[in-house]
Amino acid sequence: MAKNPAAGLPLSLQTHLEQLAGQAGFAAECLNTGKRLSYGNRPFFAASTIKLPILAMYCAAAERDWIPDVPYYYQSEDWIEDSPYFDNLAVGTPVSWYEVARQMTIISDNTATNLLIKLFGLPRLQGWIRKNGLKQTRIERRMMDLEARARGIDNWTTPEDMLLLMKKLVRHQLSEPGPDGCEQMLAILHQQQDREKIPFLFCPPVQVANKPGELPGTRSDVGYIHDGQAEIVLAVFADQLENESASDLWLAQLAHLLWSELTNS
Repeated sequence: MAKNPAAGLPLSLQTHLEQLAGQAGFAAECLNTGKRLSYGNRPFFAASTIKLPILAMYCAAAERDWIPDVPYYYQSEDWIEDSPYFDNLAVGTPVSWYEVARQMTIISDNTATNLLIKLFGLPRLQGWIRKNGLKQTRIERRMMDLEARARGIDNWTTPEDMLLLMKKLVRHQLSEPGPDGCEQMLAILHQQQDREKIPFLFCPPVQVANKPGELPGTRSDVGYIHDGQAEIVLAVFADQLENESASDLWLAQLAHLLWSELTNS
């Protein structure tokens, strides 16, 4: 008989996994104790969680004064779908590169994302990913590049890779940016407007910094949860989903269970 891969997990997590109409993977760690919980680590479509390395690259460049001194002036030819910030902007409007990075993160604006990918280049972004030990994470295409997706070119990551990224970020251990840039990155992530997944079931004094992702049939979120005493980092992924909206709540419940199990709360 095949071994149940969830057998070593707490019963609460085993029961929760059985309730998902799809497949899941997650990794979580309490930074106070080193206690870890993980399941189903394998490549998933990164979706918008791939914007975390892009944000890190922006914060590193800003820290070293590598960002252009002049703002970006919005051009209609740069627009792509799922860009709620640029949807409401007049052509020619100046936008600071900080605001481009912030909007990429807090409302997942795809035009903003592609502007930063163009600024840094895919090879440089992949180099940052490699330097930070994210062994199964690949950034191979821009946002909404459907032709690339049709050819099998995509962005990939794993729960363990994203957990490592968040752990290094919180501990200021990324190759770049340095401590100030890491704090800037965390400050932006704390402004996240999409609260449907990891943050959904938490309220003060618990705080959440996170970056979710969505594609058809796929939902994910990567975050840092803390309350002044305990702190955990986590990455939760689900795919092959039959009901995408229901899976948002399922991921929210998973995040709350992981917090409870890792902090004994």
